[in-house]
Amino acid sequence: MRFQPLSVLPACVGGMLAETIMGGGARTQPEAQLSDGVTTRPIICATSPLHDQAGAVLGAVAVFSDLTPLKALEVERQRAERLAYFEMLASGIAHEIKNPLAAVKAFSQLMPRRRADDRFVAEFERVVGREIASIERLLDRLRTLSRPGERPHHPIDLRAPVGDAVEAMRPVFAEKRVVLSVAIGDSPCTVLADHLELEQLFLNLLMNAHEVTAPEGMVRVEAATTADRVMVAVVDTGPGVPPELLERVFDPFFSTKERGTGLGLAICASIAQTHAARITVTNREAGGAVFTVDFPLAIPEISRVSA
Repeated sequence: MRFQPLSVLPACVGGMLAETIMGGGARTQPEAQLSDGVTTRPIICATSPLHDQAGAVLGAVAVFSDLTPLKALEVERQRAERLAYFEMLASGIAHEIKNPLAAVKAFSQLMPRRRADDRFVAEFERVVGREIASIERLLDRLRTLSRPGERPHHPIDLRAPVGDAVEAMRPVFAEKRVVLSVAIGDSPCTVLADHLELEQLFLNLLMNAHEVTAPEGMVRVEAATTADRVMVAVVDTGPGVPPELLERVFDPFFSTKERGTGLGLAICASIAQTHAARITVTNREAGGAVFTVDFPLAIPEISRVSA
């Protein structure tokens, strides 16, 4: 390869060497593809200029490292993470379905011996109906989690689904004697979204805030906008989220509540993702948690006036 033109080198290496010689500065390519015609390998490549005593550029040197072993480790790590996720999902589904099925099974086993007992039959109908409804609700929430974003998105004022969710939850907050206040401004906040999905997102956040806030507490919904984004925050005065659990609250079937399914916040995260939004949670210094959903504002179409 001595005294050969740069053109004989792979483009990713030869191009960087040429840029370094012409510009006189070092270059780094974090990840490039290097092929020998049979096998393609990921590499990291860095080039540096060679100077003479006067500082003039005499040439350049390239150093590259094979990233194949690191890529293999990354694939294994991702596979292990997916396996752990599905194990958690399967365990959660099994746990949530096992409890109502146990009640249905117990009553079904007693039915042949007690079918003439009218009180038992009435209790059987009540319990079985309740437990089947519980399983149906779980499956509905799993369906929402597994197939988000199927509805088309249109430009809507974000304040509309937020307002509908707030109005739906007001009686529940009033019954618990929790103050629910709203500060979302008077100016439209247009986002590309589905109204019903965003209403569900904010209903889930408000339900979560309602459950963790004690009577006489407060929950506040507020919005803030920048040039290209709008942030809606649900602030509560509950106990907050333990710091070691902040990164797990959006995982399916993870819940700090005694009777929680751990699907409400997971659905929020799924809906946010399909709307190109970011959902985060932080703790307030004064106590309580802040759940923030950060949406991109819709870019208005420029109307064209024909001459």
